[in-house]
Amino acid sequence: MADTSDLSLLTIFLLLTACLVSVFVLGQILATYTSAYLVAPSEITTFIDAVDFSIQENESYDGDVAKVPRLEDKLRMGKLLREIQKCGDDLREDLNKLLIDEGGTRLRASTRLLWAAKRGRLEERMRRLDLLRMRFLVVYMGLIAAKSNEPPKDPEKQRIHQHIPKAPVRPSLPMSLSEGIQRKPPLRRLTTQAMGHNDHVGEAPKMGWMGVVAELQNSPLMHKRHASIESAMSPRSP
Repeated sequence: MADTSDLSLLTIFLLLTACLVSVFVLGQILATYTSAYLVAPSEITTFIDAVDFSIQENESYDGDVAKVPRLEDKLRMGKLLREIQKCGDDLREDLNKLLIDEGGTRLRASTRLLWAAKRGRLEERMRRLDLLRMRFLVVYMGLIAAKSNEPPKDPEKQRIHQHIPKAPVRPSLPMSLSEGIQRKPPLRRLTTQAMGHNDHVGEAPKMGWMGVVAELQNSPLMHKRHASIESAMSPRSP
């Protein structure tokens, strides 16, 4: 009898514990759905604004893609832009299914009651859309930074260099002619001795003012001039 009474007490205790746990879990679920039901109108408005803002940004992204000079980079950014547009369109379709009127902000009654379960899918799509937009901006900023690091190209200088002809390459002289030029002795420098001022060509010219005076004294022209001056200054006989 004692064993049967102990078993029945244990069963009752377990049943009470299970009921309490179930009530606690149901209370948590009820609180979650109740809070979701209350904030559903404001959250659906936030999702709609985010989708509209994404559509407006897609128009500016088209202009950014058009500014990219390289075809490979342009195709890469165009692919990212198409993914952003597709994700935004999917999010917009999901929102239209939850609304009473397409393009409005009022939720259906069933959707509002189950908003705690419905908003998880919308949040996942919104998170993916934000990641794609961030990836697009990172790629675009990287291309802009790489373009700014390139040395500037002056179109005027390029045009001038294109019109300037290259200097013609001088043809090389034949081997025999170049050897003849190298073996030819250098020309003798003309000096005052070679012009008749001194008969001794082989002598080395004297350096300084003393050498100049000596050359003037030895010059035959100077001798003739001195002789003419002396004859003119000498007294004439009566």
